[in-house]
Amino acid sequence: MPEKKRYIVAHRHGPQLDPKSVQELQNFVAAHEEAAIKRTTLVGRTVVEMTEAQMQELAQKNPQLLIEEDQELQLFGMPGIPERVPTAGAYELTVAVTDAADNKPLANVTIYGLGSGVAYKGVTDADGKAVLQVFEPTLERLIASPTDTYWSKVINKVNLANTSTLAISLQALVTTGAYDWGHRLLGFHTVNQRWTGNDIKVGVIDSGITDKHPDLKPVGGYNTLDGQDNNAWNIDEKGHGTHVAGIINAVNNTIGVVGGAPKAKIYSIKVFPGGYISDLVEAVEWCIRNKMDVINMSLGAANPSQVLAQVLQDAYDRGITCVAAAGNEKTRVAYPAALPTVLAVSAIGRFGTFPEDSAHALKVSQTVDYRGGLFAASFTNFGPEIDVCAPGVAILSTTPSGYAAWDGTSMACPMISALAALILEAYPSIRSGDPQQPEAVKALLYGSCADLGMPPDIQGRGLPLAHQALVWADYYQPPQWQQPHSPSYL
Repeated sequence: MPEKKRYIVAHRHGPQLDPKSVQELQNFVAAHEEAAIKRTTLVGRTVVEMTEAQMQELAQKNPQLLIEEDQELQLFGMPGIPERVPTAGAYELTVAVTDAADNKPLANVTIYGLGSGVAYKGVTDADGKAVLQVFEPTLERLIASPTDTYWSKVINKVNLANTSTLAISLQALVTTGAYDWGHRLLGFHTVNQRWTGNDIKVGVIDSGITDKHPDLKPVGGYNTLDGQDNNAWNIDEKGHGTHVAGIINAVNNTIGVVGGAPKAKIYSIKVFPGGYISDLVEAVEWCIRNKMDVINMSLGAANPSQVLAQVLQDAYDRGITCVAAAGNEKTRVAYPAALPTVLAVSAIGRFGTFPEDSAHALKVSQTVDYRGGLFAASFTNFGPEIDVCAPGVAILSTTPSGYAAWDGTSMACPMISALAALILEAYPSIRSGDPQQPEAVKALLYGSCADLGMPPDIQGRGLPLAHQALVWADYYQPPQWQQPHSPSYL
């Protein structure tokens, strides 16, 4: 039997299928036993499961339809760990992990042993011990990666022929309600005395945001995933969306960390785990319908999507500033960041902001700024589509179970989303509800950038500085723009 795939079906000249196209699509599916309609998005784009031959037949009979394969989305999580994880081997290594301050055993620490292109994995138990089964006599390095609360740690060159047990102690993170180094570098601590993103609506399209964290107060959201409750936006199995949300919106109090726009209204639009381009498309549709001002997308796909480009054009046309992570594969910029309607963000790090024996040290590259204090993250994607760079190494933020320091363009992206929220608060006159609005935000971001002296395909225009972006807030008068008519389906 031919393999069936998921396809997104939309209209070439607009998101909503006209009644005639809807009927023809339904008739086509009914006439082909293997085909099935899996879901329809909020606006009317349709996901159909069918064979490639059936897709070609449908496209030939209906040239007005835009049909493309529904790609799996990639969550831009912590870079640097090989995917292959064997579970058995010739050598056995027991790793005991403790707190460096009181020698207390630490449970739920993931231990990675990196060999010749292979990762071996174990998780510490209640006694702080994990056992790795390894095929080769020497590990290039061993990484202890805690879920939260502690810095990671790296041990280089572990000889298993001579070592059967290994003790590791981890240093605790310090969370005192202060700004993370990345927020301080952008200058949020200097401008948040006046601008906090008050009432600006930010949609975080990600893995969900927990509503039980004391440092976060998400307003609401939507779950796009097949067969799940649309209201289950506050479940975050990956922790990724919660970390991203804290960078934007962690409350300014005496605990944890502070977000760049602590009084913005944050919304969780859940597309992970297991999301597809169609989930991202529906998430953007939801953001348009619910009048988001900024959309944060710390995710992507390797290949372009016309349907995704279509819905992000819709968002842009209605004045929404869309910000996306460039990706963590050291290659070309991923989608949607590569689209012209989206601000693409690469990642940088700063020396001295993490322990030298932590896994963050593995993200240092040889590309540094003029002064030698900042570096391009070794994992960051690059290309002419990069608009700006932002801190993305050892970024301390919220997780469902506490706080953790993570790496990724996923962490750099919300730094820019937070600054975009402050710009929209500080310059209310640019909120025109048409394409001039995101263009004005982009222009103010560009004008605030410090040139770091890195190649443009890595840094884009440079590092945006909050005080420079907001310095003209009391004087700026944009030209008068005419707001276009909004289609009735929104």
